[in-house]
Amino acid sequence: MRPDAARRGAVLLLLAIALALILAQAVSQDRPTALPEAAGAPRMQMLPCVSYAPFRRAGETPFDPNLRIAPQAIEADLRLLRAVTGCVRTYGLDHGLDAVPAIARRLGLRVVLGAWIGRDATANEAQLRRALDLAREYRDVVQLLVVGNEVLLRRELAPEALAALLARARRESPVPVAYADVWEFWLRHGPVLREHVDIVAAHILPYWEDEPVGVEQAVDHVHAIAARLQRNFGSTPVFIAETGWPAVGRQRGPAVPGTLEQAHFVRAMLARQAAEPLDFNLIEAFDQPWKRALEGAMGGAWGLFDADGIQRVPLAGPLPTNPRWFWLPLIAVMGAAAGLMAGGWRRRNTADAAPARTDLLARSTLAAAGALIAACALLQAQALPLWSRNLWEWTSSGGALLLSVVCGAAAAGRLAQVLQYGADGVRGGVRVGIAAAFAAPAATGARLLAIAQAGLLFLAAVDALGLVFDARYRLLPWPVIAAPALLLLMLAWLGDRLPAAAREEKLLATVCAVCAVPVAILEGPANTQALLYAALLLALAAACGWIHRAGPAVVVGNSASAASSAAGAAQRVE
Repeated sequence: MRPDAARRGAVLLLLAIALALILAQAVSQDRPTALPEAAGAPRMQMLPCVSYAPFRRAGETPFDPNLRIAPQAIEADLRLLRAVTGCVRTYGLDHGLDAVPAIARRLGLRVVLGAWIGRDATANEAQLRRALDLAREYRDVVQLLVVGNEVLLRRELAPEALAALLARARRESPVPVAYADVWEFWLRHGPVLREHVDIVAAHILPYWEDEPVGVEQAVDHVHAIAARLQRNFGSTPVFIAETGWPAVGRQRGPAVPGTLEQAHFVRAMLARQAAEPLDFNLIEAFDQPWKRALEGAMGGAWGLFDADGIQRVPLAGPLPTNPRWFWLPLIAVMGAAAGLMAGGWRRRNTADAAPARTDLLARSTLAAAGALIAACALLQAQALPLWSRNLWEWTSSGGALLLSVVCGAAAAGRLAQVLQYGADGVRGGVRVGIAAAFAAPAATGARLLAIAQAGLLFLAAVDALGLVFDARYRLLPWPVIAAPALLLLMLAWLGDRLPAAAREEKLLATVCAVCAVPVAILEGPANTQALLYAALLLALAAACGWIHRAGPAVVVGNSASAASSAAGAAQRVE
């Protein structure tokens, strides 16, 4: 018996709504967006200072002791930065960065000079001595010497040992001395450090806060924390040594990364300067691809300029639209066309006639499902190079993408079949589990669906467990499970369900379901990406493990009769 008309129509409607929501997000990226803008003279549209690290090209990383950036490359970078700021902040003096003050003098830039401090006392001594020499030689250029960056956050030195280094630097430096760390650590260790610095250099990063702040409130947050620090440290000036917003990454609470959000933050900070001047340094000049291995996709995308040196954040005027926004609707159209072609091929290769209205509904469903599968696959494919940091992540993410497409396509074909003939029709029969699929090699469609479904469930369970125990630098991979979860849930709703004997799927589905709740709770109600991911995990679990078909289960065993029975059940799926 075919599902009733209301359920058949609802399937197509729900698919259309899901697809429309995804496409609406893509199309919205092409609309012009009003952004804050600094008023007054062009100098008011210049950033007070910008963090500079030259490790933006392929293979460049500060962890390579043999890497030395050529002075010509540094000068080319600083010439680009001269258009947006009059000051650069550096973090260390290795890899050729000791040439920055000399180049900055030629270009008319000021420097916040950094000496990198860590666990190695010998390296610390070399950094400090070289930094003091440069501060003396380029006193007209170096406006501040920052001894150490987040040393306490990384727990590489005790506060007292760091204070000793700062005291020495302050005695010998011809320019003011500071230490830079996140603002909470300044409040915690201020009593030990404050007497040994001329300036409190604090990092305020609304995206990375323990309680993240949305971009609309981020500038207010920075100013509020700066005021709190100033009240705490009295006459000692406060310098916001790092603040910024990532252009890429995963949502944290209400904090959503993105090109538009990054531009909004930067320009709102500038616009606030006229009324409430704040001494701040923006992180950072150029994207740093090497940081993705440590901090996920967002770690490598804080730059005003991308890794190719193309300015991503204009400080005035309209924001360029996303030039690749149209790929998502284009891929969706191609997926819909593939679905229609598959429907036509299946219709021509079946001897059973179906009512014209039912056949049209099945074909429309295949088209909508094809568009949804293609759109979600593109979103996941775009995330692959940004989030895959090692061989396992490339393999698991790429495998999940492939399984998602295969599982979605097989489920879409089965859904069209159920709409035409019903779950118990001539071509009906229960969907088999993974064990029955291996025992029935002739039932290609059922076998493909069962294997892809089990594989996708396994990878989804691994991802979900990772997000429960170590979520900070992990992707919320909702696109990879969206299409299969919706299509399989619709199949279950129409009466086509896994047998109770599908033990592997049931176990993996239970893991996904159990993880969905803590993911949603840990990420918080403001994180819409996390809520969507958790809802899709529950939908996948419900379709693959919780909803079972009444009646006899598919039997799988070693005997010939058991294999024959499983094969017969699987063949009826086709």
